[in-house]
Amino acid sequence: MLRLIRNLIVILAVFIGLAFGFFNYDSTPVDLLWTRTQAPLSVLLGLSFLLGLIIALVVCGLRMAKLRARLSSTRRQLKDAEAEISNLRSMPIHDA
Repeated sequence: MLRLIRNLIVILAVFIGLAFGFFNYDSTPVDLLWTRTQAPLSVLLGLSFLLGLIIALVVCGLRMAKLRARLSSTRRQLKDAEAEISNLRSMPIHDA
């Protein structure tokens, strides 16, 4: 049932995207600082979305790599602490 709902949502999103592209195909001037061009509005919005998606994936990927390195370091520290606790527990107790 969940798969059916997800598929319906995807189909609806694709349909809305196609309708949006069809109704917004007017040519729009774009100034890119070094050049001036014209492109359809739907293409510009799609490219803007893809550029934002790529930037977000790069930023999130870097953050995840940093967090994975930190997790690895923390796991190593935990393993060392557990080994030290095990050694301390196995030591004989001396009365003072």
